[in-house]
Parts: sequence; C-alpha cells; structure tokens
Amino acid sequence: MRALSSEDEVARWYFVLRSPLRLRIIRLLGEKGPLPFKELKRELGAGVGTIYYHLSIMSELVEQDEKRRYYLSELGMRVFTALKDGTLSSVVRRPTVGEAVLKGFLLSPLLRTACEDLRIGIPLAVLMLLLGAFGCSQARLMPVLMFYARTSVSSPIYLFLHYMGQQLLIFLACEGLSILFLRRIGGEAQLAIGVAVASLPMALFPYIYMLTPSDVASVLLPFFHLWAILLICSAISLGKGTRLDRSLPIGIIFMFINMLLLVFLGLLRF
Repeated sequence: MRALSSEDEVARWYFVLRSPLRLRIIRLLGEKGPLPFKELKRELGAGVGTIYYHLSIMSELVEQDEKRRYYLSELGMRVFTALKDGTLSSVVRRPTVGEAVLKGFLLSPLLRTACEDLRIGIPLAVLMLLLGAFGCSQARLMPVLMFYARTSVSSPIYLFLHYMGQQLLIFLACEGLSILFLRRIGGEAQLAIGVAVASLPMALFPYIYMLTPSDVASVLLPFFHLWAILLICSAISLGKGTRLDRSLPIGIIFMFINMLLLVFLGLLRF
C-alpha cells in the first residue's frame, strides 16, 4: 500500500483530521480492523447521530463490508499510516480566522457539545427555551414558527406557553422532514436538544425588541430568522448524523413553509 504521495494530498483531508473524534475513529479502525456499529459506539462513547455525522464526512476513508462492519478504505489506511509516522503533523493545523468566525456563527462547538453530552445538552436546551418563552411573554411577541408578530391581546402566560408549543412544532417538523428527505430514523434526543439550542437567535430577539427602536428591530428580525434557519440545519446535521450540505435543503423548505404560514395569516405581503 503506497503512502500519501504529497503534503497537498494530505492537506485535502485537514478538515477531517482536525476533529479529535474522527482521528479516534481512524486510529480505532486502523488498530482493531473492521468493527460493527455497536462496538464502534461503545468504544467512542458518543451518540448515534454524532457518530453517523462523522462517518458521513469520512465516507472516502471509511467503508462497510458485507457484514455491515466499518473498516478503513485504502485511502483511510494511507491516512492511518501517515498518522503513525507523523506525516500529518504539519497539516492538521489550527482553523483560520474565517473558519473560526463561521464556526462561531453556527454555534458549532456549543451545538456539538450539547448533542454529544446530554448532561450538558438537556440543561442548556431547557435554559434556552425558558429564555425565549420569558422574553416573548414580556415583549408581547407572538411566535409563528421562527418568526414573530406583535400582539397586544394575548396574556404573558399564553405567550410563554405558545412559544413552548411552537418549539415543539419546529422539532416535529424537523424530525418529519429528516425522515422524509434524509431517511434517517433515530437521534431524536440529540435533534430535540439541537433544535432547542438553535433557537438562540429567536430567544434573544424579544430582548433586542424591548431595548431598541421598533424600526431597528424590524430590520434585524429577518437576519435573526435566517441565522436561526442555519442553526436548525446544523442541529439536523448533528442530530441525524449527516453532512451540513444535506441538511440545508430541509432548512430552505422549512423557511418556505414559515413564509407560507405568514402569508396565510396575513402577516406577510408581497
């Protein structure tokens, strides 16, 4: 088996190799050989959706045999060999400033930690939901999926509960669209936590609405809506174990459904 021929060829995989969990998968399969998913999960100690997510990114490095066991492809073995002899030390670099900003914008470290460790994820999800629900009840904003409408007739307790109900509806919609388009079943707990954490922009907006002039808040709302949609895509990616580019169409469909609902309610006109 030939080694990786050049640093450029190795550098092509820096995104894969920068993840500690993906490095563990490569080393685990390189040292132990083919492993069934159950044993791989036990060794890694990560959630089902998280492992599937990383395996989907490593699709050119990891394959399955006729017994559904995971093993390193020829390219994967070359990467494993390069890991052992130190060839990759100059390639597995720190992310650039642009990459770090993008990861921060998508809350990647926070979402990944929340989805992988339920002891952190569950309290964080509850906190995010309470933050958004309380903000809506104080700002007198009526959530319509991932958008807001002003109201003066609904009571604070109704708005609080309505926000919770909308978040449940968003989770159910994401689960249904994931099954329909991604054919992925499972990882419901990770998806629920991810969707709750992804509601951060919508949880923050009521406070911005109360602290800024209404004209400014109206301009900011579409930005927060788009940000929330992108975070939902990231949550689906982690919860269902798929690449972000495969979850983006679901986000677009969800945004389209939200717009149709706003038009139906007379809150959006073209």
